[in-house]
Formats: sequence, C-alpha cells, structure tokens
Amino acid sequence: MRSILFIFLTAVTVSGLLSIAAFAQETATIVYDDGRPPETIPAVRLDPESEMFYLRANDAARIFKATQFWNASSRKIVLGVGSARFTFTVDTRVVVVDGEPVMLRTPVLYDAGFVMIPMEFLLDVAPGYTLNEVKWDSATRTLAVNKIGYNITGLDFTITADRSTATLELSEPLVHHVDSSTPGLVRLKIYGGRIDAERFNVKEPHGMFNEVRVEQTDRDVYLYFDVKKYTERVLVERDESPTRIRVIVEKGNLPEIPEPEFAGRRQVEIVDTQPAEPKRLQIRTVVLDPGHGGKDDGKVGVTGVLEKDVNLSIAKKVRDSLERDFGLKVVLTREDDQLLSLTQRTEIANQVDGDLFVSIHCNGWFSGETGGFEAYFLSPARTEWDRAVAKTENAADDFTNDKNTASGDIDFILWDLVQNEFINESSQFAELVQKAMSERLGIRNRGVKQANFTVLQGAGMPAVLIETAFLSNPEEEELLADESFQDKAAEGIAEAVQKFRERYER
Repeated sequence: MRSILFIFLTAVTVSGLLSIAAFAQETATIVYDDGRPPETIPAVRLDPESEMFYLRANDAARIFKATQFWNASSRKIVLGVGSARFTFTVDTRVVVVDGEPVMLRTPVLYDAGFVMIPMEFLLDVAPGYTLNEVKWDSATRTLAVNKIGYNITGLDFTITADRSTATLELSEPLVHHVDSSTPGLVRLKIYGGRIDAERFNVKEPHGMFNEVRVEQTDRDVYLYFDVKKYTERVLVERDESPTRIRVIVEKGNLPEIPEPEFAGRRQVEIVDTQPAEPKRLQIRTVVLDPGHGGKDDGKVGVTGVLEKDVNLSIAKKVRDSLERDFGLKVVLTREDDQLLSLTQRTEIANQVDGDLFVSIHCNGWFSGETGGFEAYFLSPARTEWDRAVAKTENAADDFTNDKNTASGDIDFILWDLVQNEFINESSQFAELVQKAMSERLGIRNRGVKQANFTVLQGAGMPAVLIETAFLSNPEEEELLADESFQDKAAEGIAEAVQKFRERYER
C-alpha cells in the first residue's frame, strides 16, 4: 500500500474560488513500461516546500490513454479509461467514478484554460479502476506508469465422452463464486480478476460448452459458460495449484431419443469444491453483530436516525427468524445499547464456537444521492471505495481505545492466515445475502465486495459484514427507520443463512 505524505497548505483565493496563479510552476517526467518514450509535462504545487502536485487533465488523459470531454457550463470534465468513467468538477474535491463519489484530499482546480487534477487521483484512485500502477518519486519528480497486467492468463478445454472441462490459469490465487440462476448458463465470478475480454470470449463450441462470454468490471471478472441442454451437473474445483480453476460439465443419463422434458433448458446442479477436502460445515450457532453501540452512534441520518439503533433492531429480527423458522442457536454480540470494541465482537463469536459471523451495519456517505446495500468479506480492498468504507467502520474502535486492533499490512497478513481458511465460504455467503436482499429491498444492489474490516479479522468461521442501506440518503434513512423495511432486510439475511447451511450440510 502506498504511503504518501500530503502537506496541506492554504491556497490563494480569488472571489472565494481557488486559484493556482501563485503556485510553483515545475515539471515532472513520465516514464512508461509499454514502449512509449519518456515525456516531460508541466506540474504545479501549492508551495515550493509542498508535496501537493497538480497535473493537467489532458496530461492525465494521455497517461491513461483516456478519452476526455469538457463541459464548460457545468465546469465538469469526464475521463474515460476502458470501461471506467471519472467525472471531475472544478473547485470540488469529489470525483465520481462510475456513479460512485470518491473524496479527494484537495479540490480540482482551473487555471489558464486547463483543468488541474491532484496527483493523488493518479496515485490512489485511478489504479483501482484501471490496469495501471502509478508510482511517484518526489526526489526526481518522476512518475512511473506501469501495466499491472492480466491475472487470468489462460483458458483450455479438455473433451471426453462424458464430460467437458474448461481450465482457467491464474497468475495469483483469487477467490471465486459460481451459480446458475439462469438454466443452461453457469456464471463464474472471480473477485479481483483482470482479463483480456476479447481474447477469452469463445464463440465456437467445445464439447458440452456452447460458448464462453467474458465481462470485465472495475472490480471483478465474470465468465458465463453456456452449456448443452443435456448437462446434468457442473463441478467447479481447484487442484493442488491455487492458481488453476476447472469448470467441469457432466452429461446426464438421457434416453437415446430425448423425451420432451429434455428438450428445454433445465436448472443445472452446481458443485463447488475447495483446493483440499471439501469442508463439511455444520451451521448450528450463528453470531449476529449489531454494529456500534453505547457512545458510538455510528452514522447519523439527516433527521437523526442512529445507525446503532437500526443495527440492533435488524439483528434481533434476524435472530427471531433463525430461531423460530430454522431452529438455529443465535448469539448477539450485544443485546442493548452497549459499547464493544471490534476485536471483542469476534472474540465473542469464537468463545461461543460460532459457525457463522454476520456483522450488521448501515452505510453513509457525504452525498445524499448515494444508496443501496452491499456485503463484504475479509480480503485486501480492491478499490478506493472499499478502503473508504473499511476505514469508516474500523474507526469505531476510536471510542473504545482498543490497542489490539490490527490495522497495518503486516497485521492484516497475520489475521488473514486465520480467515483464509474460510475466505471462499465467506464470499459465497455474501453472494447469498446479496441475492436474497435484492429480491426484497427494492433499492440498488451494490454487489459483493472485499475489504479489510477489523471486525471480521480473527473470526474462526465464515464471516461477512452487511451494509443494509445509506443513512445519508434521506429516502433510505426513512426506509431504515421503517419496521417493514427492517423485516425485509432481516428475512433476506435469515434466508441466506438457511441456504448457506443447506449448501454445506448437503
């Protein structure tokens, strides 16, 4: 993780707007690893002693090979890098990335006909959404732009009479999730995957695979395997190598002349295994963690709704449903308005021999328009948004002065050794939560994400953190305070627990 020192200085203001006329005019050298020659570009900073550099937007566009569009009336500029869109507004600190706002430390500026973008964007924000890594050497004022490259590197097919196998080669171990909500179509999601979509789109059939379609998002890769109508089972497995995923399609026992029921698409049985012996999890005790409490209110809605109260209410509803409908034992980390440290919450889960840990929260952002629900499992954050959410939730320990909270990269690696055993299960449960809540809540599904949440660290069981909706969004604040919305959220979580339980006990 980059460590950059930003020195905040007072900028010169003209009529209340920031100006860079008095900034120190310098240059920076750009070096590339893709064959482009080095170049020298203008760079300005607030003061000769400051490390706060700005670059012109057109130079940033050239660095990332981006398209750009400038709207003079709204003072906005849009940079398009691959499928990502970055929207900057002059005199604000917000850059909107594919509809999601990200807060910069200093505002975008305008001077002498140029939009000036803080270098922070190039170093900390853009690499989370592109295939570039950008490094800054302040001593030589050199910006190195390197290609991160693809981490899904190969796709091969093996065909026999009874089965067809598609083997994916990875350059690093990545978490995956597989499902088949559409009959005849198997969706494989690879978290943090990067792939050459054009190369891996397979239009011609290979055995029982009709075709393979690839979709690259800013975070993950989705591979859609269209399989023959007579497919009975799909097995997804990893062998001794953590960098190889096999998708095995097996033929069902069909009559020589298919009966009418074989003519249409049928739901395919999915079996997803782990690198070693598949786990036989028994979900008997579920630990629910209502986030925040005591003097830690969490987020506060625009009309005063407190996150800690909503979290506790939803957790109690989930408990009632799991105990009443599914006969599970449920433990709440707090039953009332109590302050607990983040590590105390996971310690409780481990002490009661919990089989599943669910931390329940409400989200918040500086923009009242941002909304939706999302679920996280413990893994290094892939984007600036994920890091920002994790930082907000981890700050809860500021109220408890808990000095045992693991916060650095080394601490994360040590804690990850504990959670890594359950990382696949955690991601699978998070997917089940998103699906169940998407069917009920009627708000935006923001997807399953990964971040380094302290409250998930050290849990000796599958663990997820759920952000049910945004208290900073007036409409969603009203929903979160509504009993019927809380009931729907609780039903979704409870259903996901039961489906997860059935998957592993089966």
